[in-house]
Amino acid sequence: MDDARSGSPPPNELRFSPDQSIALRSVREYGQHGRAVGFAVASYVIVDGNIVAVATPPGSDMRTRSGVGSGPGRRLVLPEDWDGTHDRRAWTGQTVVRVHRAGEPWSVWRWHDGDTWVGEWYGNLETPWVRTTMGFDTQDWILDVLCSGTPGTRSWAVRYKDEDELEWSLAVGAVSSEEVERTREAGEQLSAIARNAEWPFNADWDAWAPSSPLPVATLPAGWKHLD
Repeated sequence: MDDARSGSPPPNELRFSPDQSIALRSVREYGQHGRAVGFAVASYVIVDGNIVAVATPPGSDMRTRSGVGSGPGRRLVLPEDWDGTHDRRAWTGQTVVRVHRAGEPWSVWRWHDGDTWVGEWYGNLETPWVRTTMGFDTQDWILDVLCSGTPGTRSWAVRYKDEDELEWSLAVGAVSSEEVERTREAGEQLSAIARNAEWPFNADWDAWAPSSPLPVATLPAGWKHLD
């Protein structure tokens, strides 16, 4: 079984080195285009093992599906609206750190301004990360869990993001009822973990903070080719 699915840390020879640039990609079936990369962002590895932490500084290389967006906020490019090409973009805002534990259907994100952690916590529901030769592949599940305040205190608040987008995707057939059920189950699990201030919300995130300003990360050649 793949280490990313089994929860076992990968052998040292398969791990990425600290500060190595990698591609984090969202991969799924896209109608006539088959299995393909829909989104990719360049990141730097902070730690790699059973727990993976990667950082994306502002300006880093990113690709998104070309096409006219649909649904709430016109954020989604449906498979039938995608021509198979990608728009080149750059990551904006503060440096984002994504933390994922092997086998879990989510990653948790925080933003770092070079001195401290800023903004809300972001729980991205997705398939467990799968290790590739150039980084990690996953599949975004649309629904997200947002948290604000200080974990374990009265200021701590947990809520969903993009519920309307998930329901719209089901209505137009972009996702199945089984996928929605799986997503909501993962959302309930992560929300409970967040409300109880369990890992990674009670972790020492300073251990994953970028140790110095990071240069812009670039996607490797062949970023859209699947292993």
